[in-house]
Amino acid sequence: MLTLQNWLSFYEKNYVCVGRVIGRFYGEDGLPTPALTQVEAMITRGLEANKLELQEKQTFPPCNAEWSSARGSRLWCSQKSSWNSSLALAPGSLKHACYRLTLQFLR
Repeated sequence: MLTLQNWLSFYEKNYVCVGRVIGRFYGEDGLPTPALTQVEAMITRGLEANKLELQEKQTFPPCNAEWSSARGSRLWCSQKSSWNSSLALAPGSLKHACYRLTLQFLR
């Protein structure tokens, strides 16, 4: 839905509206149909979800991983990442188990 919104924004910015197509989203009277109202609500929820995801990534940046044939696997996290902030890396902890699984996966 957000891709559709981006496309619509582009056309609204660069083209002059000359009318509406009667059908699923606009009735014969030119007014929005319930289907358009539903789509607009989905777009609003998608924009809100993107905003929350961006805020979460700024608060807790994701960890990074890379692999090269010369160096092999490398995993690193910033001090603010959710990996470093959420749980201690004590043996037996969930974070420790995830760390070990990640290392096995990267090998």
